Amino acid sequence: MDKGQLNTLKLFGFTIEELPGKVIPKMTYYRLENNKVVELPNLPADPYHMERYLRRGFTLERPPLTKPQFESPSGFSCETCGKVLSTRLALAGHSRSHKNMEVK
Repeated sequence: MDKGQLNTLKLFGFTIEELPGKVIPKMTYYRLENNKVVELPNLPADPYHMERYLRRGFTLERPPLTKPQFESPSGFSCETCGKVLSTRLALAGHSRSHKNMEVK
């Protein structure tokens, strides 16, 4: 709780005491989103919360970044003209252009 919430509770006659020995461990969780590592520090690390974060796709170690598919050194080459394209979908579209030339 922040100080504002504590002051509001005090106005209504409540008192908040911290329990001795009740320290919740904290740790940093990681998740890979859009090929970027999202770092979430100081989240609870007790067994309940840890299981919850891990179930939602977070990891305890920083995940390795992968290179985007279009930067792959091996591409897809056209059998007709030899042009190298980055994805199989691009090759399929390029191949249709050769078929359109043959029909005309």
